[in-house]
Amino acid sequence: MNIFKFDSPVMNFIGKVADMIILNLLCLICSIPIVTFGAAYTAKYYVSMKIIRGEEGTLFSSYFKAFASNFKQSTIAWLIQMVILAILGLDWYWIIGKGISNVNNIYLIAVSLITLLAIFSTMTIFPFIARFELKLKEAFKGAVLFSALYFIKLLLIVALEGMTLIASIWYGRWLPLILLFGTTTAFYFMNLTLIKGFKKLEAGIEKQEEEKKAEEEAEAAAEPGEMGIIRPDEHTLKGKLEAEKETIKGLTFQEKLVFFKDYYLGKVIIIVIVSIFALWFLYDAFLGKKEMIYSGGLLYCNVSEEGMEYLTDGLLDKMSGDIIEKTILKRKKECNLSDDLSLDFNEETHEVEADLSQEELLWPMIMAGYYDYFLIDAKLLEHYEHLDCYKDITEYANKYSISEEDCYFAYPDPEDETSAEGKILNENGQYINAVRLSDEVCEKIGVSSYSGEGVYLVLILNSKDKAVDDTFMEYIFEN
Repeated sequence: MNIFKFDSPVMNFIGKVADMIILNLLCLICSIPIVTFGAAYTAKYYVSMKIIRGEEGTLFSSYFKAFASNFKQSTIAWLIQMVILAILGLDWYWIIGKGISNVNNIYLIAVSLITLLAIFSTMTIFPFIARFELKLKEAFKGAVLFSALYFIKLLLIVALEGMTLIASIWYGRWLPLILLFGTTTAFYFMNLTLIKGFKKLEAGIEKQEEEKKAEEEAEAAAEPGEMGIIRPDEHTLKGKLEAEKETIKGLTFQEKLVFFKDYYLGKVIIIVIVSIFALWFLYDAFLGKKEMIYSGGLLYCNVSEEGMEYLTDGLLDKMSGDIIEKTILKRKKECNLSDDLSLDFNEETHEVEADLSQEELLWPMIMAGYYDYFLIDAKLLEHYEHLDCYKDITEYANKYSISEEDCYFAYPDPEDETSAEGKILNENGQYINAVRLSDEVCEKIGVSSYSGEGVYLVLILNSKDKAVDDTFMEYIFEN
């Protein structure tokens, strides 16, 4: 057999690979406006599944015909998916900003599963639109169910795409070749998965249609008097359950497995997913708040190894004894101290300088409630004051006899009527929102400022229990 004949298996395979590469390039070009991605992706799978099945057709004309005919439905589906993916992207931005280790594990698992399901449904909804004439709602339902049933296979395909990207970074000079063949291989396996899954789906639809037709023929052939006596309760829940039992009773074990997979597996998966989210909600609502995480940050300051241990493990021991054991066992206990958040090393002068752009990353983390206190170099105290996130600590300044010279006073916001609520104001209408740590305290906690002008302590506004701040301040000034 001459493998180089036009109709030989080898040449057919090479031809299909070439068509896949062309389709990938066509899809990439037609997706450049971003909004057209859905239509481009749909057209790509419309043509590719025909190629894999060996159906005749011209590649370019078939592609652009499918692109035009499915444009409206595919674009609407893509816009919906973009909104879903954008919301999940914001979730991940918040998670990464807060620190993965500080996020509720159940929440992290839930967001990870939802993200994968959203990615998989984005991969499959457009092939559904390409293959079947469905309403958009039905296409989404089919894509989600297909993603759940073929979760592992889709995960492996995504992993293959990921490995392709990693290989492209590692071997930059081979970037075009790796991307071309890596994405084409993933594309090929995706087509095989879709065709196999759609074949089962089509067989199931045909079977249902045949059964429905047989039922209609049986009803038409039956005498009028026979219609009402077959099962008087056939439309009740009890009747349906009895009918189901009778159906299953006559099946072999293997047939029962197939029956369960075809009729119940999808529903069971959906019920399990919904149950997980319901349990997570209850857990997060009632137990998620039963935690004690106390985090601090350094701004243009340095901490020694002993100081780091003092402000993390030592502080945790103190809080565990004074708060947790006296109230309720917490689900999570942790004390953190971040590395310096405002540093930028100057390679020319070999000096450490303040990087004021860090506050762009700092503010979202403050809003997320990640920080409970800051240790700030006196040189930068005024700069970070504009973040407007410091607590009134006049009570602590009085309790620990901190002199006025070591207190930093602030005025309530005149434009905010509620700004002065709960604050202890002096005769000048000021309150204390930062205190300078004495040399003895700085030495005890192992903290020093880079400018040498001293270290200030501020507490950050959040929803933490006041008892936690009380214990922390006692640990700093009295322990």
